[in-house]
Amino acid sequence: MPTIQPPPECIDQTCRLAASSIQSRMDWNMKPCKEFRGFSCSHDSDSSLRILRSAQETVDIQMQQLLEHNTTIGPYRKLGRLYGSCLRQKINSTTINKLLDQLGGYLPIGALGPSNLSSLLGKIYEMGPIPLLDIYYDLSSNRRRQVLLIISGPSTSAPILEGKLRWMGPRAPFHKIKDMVPKLLSGLLDSFLPNGLSYDHKMSEKESITNFIAEFNKIRIENTKKGFWDSSLISNVTVLQEHHPFLNWSILIPCNWTGQIVVRNPIYLNALQELINKYPTRVAHNSILLLFALGILPQSNPSPVICTRATMWALPEISASLFVAQHSQDNIDDVVKRTGIVFDALKAHLKRAPSLKGAALVKLSQLKIQSKLWPGFYNLTAMIKQLESYEISSDDWFNNVIKIYKRTKNISTDDIDWQLNVHEVWAYPTVAKVFYDALSHSIVVPLSVMLVPYFNIKTPPYLQYASVGVALGKEILRSITKSFDDKAMRCVPSSVNVFSNYSRMDILIHSGGMQISYHSMLSLTGPIKGMARLPGLDLTPTQIFFLVSAQELCAESDYTGINTDTDDFGNILVWLIAQGGSAADVFKCPHGSIVNAQKTCNIF
Repeated sequence: MPTIQPPPECIDQTCRLAASSIQSRMDWNMKPCKEFRGFSCSHDSDSSLRILRSAQETVDIQMQQLLEHNTTIGPYRKLGRLYGSCLRQKINSTTINKLLDQLGGYLPIGALGPSNLSSLLGKIYEMGPIPLLDIYYDLSSNRRRQVLLIISGPSTSAPILEGKLRWMGPRAPFHKIKDMVPKLLSGLLDSFLPNGLSYDHKMSEKESITNFIAEFNKIRIENTKKGFWDSSLISNVTVLQEHHPFLNWSILIPCNWTGQIVVRNPIYLNALQELINKYPTRVAHNSILLLFALGILPQSNPSPVICTRATMWALPEISASLFVAQHSQDNIDDVVKRTGIVFDALKAHLKRAPSLKGAALVKLSQLKIQSKLWPGFYNLTAMIKQLESYEISSDDWFNNVIKIYKRTKNISTDDIDWQLNVHEVWAYPTVAKVFYDALSHSIVVPLSVMLVPYFNIKTPPYLQYASVGVALGKEILRSITKSFDDKAMRCVPSSVNVFSNYSRMDILIHSGGMQISYHSMLSLTGPIKGMARLPGLDLTPTQIFFLVSAQELCAESDYTGINTDTDDFGNILVWLIAQGGSAADVFKCPHGSIVNAQKTCNIF
């Protein structure tokens, strides 16, 4: 029999760095069929070799360096001033206390709470983001150019302080809450509650407010959804008042609005009404004030990393223009083109799936990708003009964000330029999360996701499909189906609870994204043919696909604060790898091994 020649080695420096990065996270003493987490995601590594960071960590590191070194002078100096004000922000700031007092301040035990919370929410709406709701303008999903007023769950903890005209520029991905009880709540309570309270009263107040906020965040996690299929179309404010009478909507809806209203998730509003009725209005009032403050403060105690994220949240377009300017147009065009190629390959493979029929197949055929950059990011003159228009002090983050919000909010629907292709959607390049946009029926890909080292033109296809390919596969799957509720409950192990910001559905869709990407890769290249080996790494291309997929999840989870050293995380990781293709065959796992035993759930 003729000897089969092994595929050639990739000798480019990019491949050498990739091989070093992969090996730096591995532990060769572990057996992949027995302990895949230990084999793929070892922490005993030289961090100087580790180029595999999550895409968001890479962005944050680069933006932190830019904010510290490129904004002291020059056109972006006010952005640097905003960053500095975050580092100096105190939880017991007089600005915060004074503003909360203007909104009604602390209502003590025994005080009569307001009969309706609408007045408080109306006052907050004039100052900053409403903690319980978000009200903004968007387009209808049909071909008519019709402006709708959208009422949805709050966006106060979102990574982007968005404008009220959501189709006029880039969009942020759907945000998930990580902590039921925000990290800064305890310190904020100490400043908010009067010093004269007895110990017992102070503990009682802390408990009631903390419980309200935790229950509120639980409602948001359970009921805030991404698609528009649960939306309710309402003709006017009077009908809205009849359906959801717990708030006085005439205070919150712009008085000159005569168009249609979309309640994005009526179930959420019903759950919110139950929560408010459950607690005395005094407790709800105090809790809403603190939720308002927490929505403006950085998400944790000030540090360079926290304040980098907060600055990108407060001035997203200007931060993004600073980030984009660091990358050449040729490099951006190259990764955008390559992303489109991978997307087309995933779609072509899915169209051949025998179980994909009817409406899902039609949705897939019409699905588009948007990986181009919003043109406004290149308009440095307009960005600097916008930045110069803000009053930003160097020592008062809270007041800075209030001023930014007021400028962002005061936009009229008369400003709409109907010549724009308003169904086009872009992503903020600094928010490293691929997402599905229901209105444009597009998979939206931020620049930071495409700039990961493994998506280089010189790297073999299995690295590209294990990184960007999996992210695209997940959102394609999400776009063509509403849910896999039954399958999620039946298939996904209970250890999924380790992901505080993930649901069973997210984990199931992650496994489906891996399956789509893995089999799409094989349909293009075959198991070995055409895929160069990485130098010094004695693993097959298909083994490296699963290894890199695991390392990407570990890197992302580490950076978001999930403990990847637990047995629960190890169980979820091996379950994902087992579902994501043919890992048991690729690693030659014997019958009865954990990888073989976990193969329980085909997403199709």
